Amino acid sequence: MSHKPVLLKEIINSLHIKKNGIYIDATYGCGGHTKEILKNLGPLGKVYAIDYDSQSIDKYKINDQRITYINKQFSNLKKICLKYNVTQKIDGIIFDLGISSYQLYNPMRGFSFMSHGPLDMRINTKQGITAYDLLKKIKLKELSFILKKYGEEKFHNKIAKKIKQYIMFNQLNNTYDLSKLVCSIVKKYNKHPATRTFQAIRIYLNNELKELHKALNNTLDILKIGGILSVISFHSLEDRIVKTFMKKFSSINICNLKIPLNDIELAYFFKNKCQLKIINRIFPTKLEINNNYQARSAILRIAQKI
Repeated sequence: MSHKPVLLKEIINSLHIKKNGIYIDATYGCGGHTKEILKNLGPLGKVYAIDYDSQSIDKYKINDQRITYINKQFSNLKKICLKYNVTQKIDGIIFDLGISSYQLYNPMRGFSFMSHGPLDMRINTKQGITAYDLLKKIKLKELSFILKKYGEEKFHNKIAKKIKQYIMFNQLNNTYDLSKLVCSIVKKYNKHPATRTFQAIRIYLNNELKELHKALNNTLDILKIGGILSVISFHSLEDRIVKTFMKKFSSINICNLKIPLNDIELAYFFKNKCQLKIINRIFPTKLEINNNYQARSAILRIAQKI
């Protein structure tokens, strides 16, 4: 299946790309966003393409001297920019927080409840334990908590109990087994019954929300004044983090201070709190959702460093 980047036109337009600008694609994936950035860049422009999944980089690498590929977690943004001497020189950063089509539709990666493959779910297959190993060793109470917190799954207790039972009797060995197990418990949802369970396990296994927190905080140190931060999220947990981050650094909290502020206090709070200007929030059109079902839950949030 070919990869269709979500909100492609909107996120590219949000960057207001400069011919000789420096940009970061923090979630390279199948390279769709980077390819569009390159179309708008001049010969001296630069893209730093980051992905923790080395398989994605190898498979979708674009032969262009303006790209530098980096196989790291995007929480390392600050270190990466220091290494390449581009701190506070970045004109724009994009995050597409969804699982790529390559990852989702490759059964061997274990991300999809629609296919038959090993219970892996690691973004980087060379690091960490697999989803199967996690489910085997984790305690029932903790598993139930993970399903509730990261999947917002109403039936978290029942699913967790059944997973541990199936593991004990060697009846849970692949993605099909897990999907079938969840479907035996969850009967009604406006999406596939196993969506929340697979999401929860994947998020916990790859430490996705903590990585996102770190990465967003890094952006404040590496963007130049006027630089753009554009983030596409696909579920409420991610979007809540992005929304809270942008709101926090686009306002000044003076509730606990005596008014009026002196010059030193005022300068401090402008420097440390009011660092972003929220530009827009964009949803996919009905046409895009009809043409690309993966876009149905996407939200693009855009902010500018000030």
